[in-house]
Amino acid sequence: MVKNKYKHPMILDLGYKKYKIIHEDMADEDSYGYTDLDTDIIAIHPDQTPANYKGTLLHEILHVGYEFMGLGSDVLPKIGNEYLVTTTTSMLQLLEGLNKKLFKFIFS
Repeated sequence: MVKNKYKHPMILDLGYKKYKIIHEDMADEDSYGYTDLDTDIIAIHPDQTPANYKGTLLHEILHVGYEFMGLGSDVLPKIGNEYLVTTTTSMLQLLEGLNKKLFKFIFS
């Protein structure tokens, strides 16, 4: 685990369970973050520019959100644009409502 140089909540609240956000050195890997849905962990490589860090954090949060909304599988049936946009909108509104400080950090 790496020291937190970014000041934001280290928990993503889904209402019925929480994901712990940790910092992990991924300098030797071809990745800047990952989500472990089995252990409820979001890991982020902290040595990124602020814009890239926030983008990576949002990317990993979306993995959790899509899993929560039933779209977590890499093998999905054909989904129309309207369905995907409606699902994403609902998901983001729900997550932002439960995680105001975290989303304020991401979009600041």
